[in-house]
Amino acid sequence: MARRSRFGAAELIGILLVIGLVLLILKWALITAAILAVPFGMWWLYDRHTARRREAAARERAAAQARRRAEVEGRAVVDAAGGCGWCGSRPAHRDRDGRPVLPLEFHHDEIEEVLRLTPAT
Repeated sequence: MARRSRFGAAELIGILLVIGLVLLILKWALITAAILAVPFGMWWLYDRHTARRREAAARERAAAQARRRAEVEGRAVVDAAGGCGWCGSRPAHRDRDGRPVLPLEFHHDEIEEVLRLTPAT
């Protein structure tokens, strides 16, 4: 009978050691996660903030480029006297086939060159 109780005590001690080991590992994992959550959380917040700032700056650049394009293209129109607002020519511009074209189409390459050389402010 004494032999039987000894094996029971050994099994109980083994089970308690396994439970203790599992709790130790779980505690270590939770502490490690808490320690790592702070710096990675701060990094994540900083990254989100800078991404929003980059997106806002990109939107502003795109809006400035659109305003600049509208301003430059606004010069290539037929003025009140019937001439070209870009170059001042009175006769209508014609393409290679002899058909009349708008000043915006005729001066397209010049407009793109001006937009390329003068960035939006």
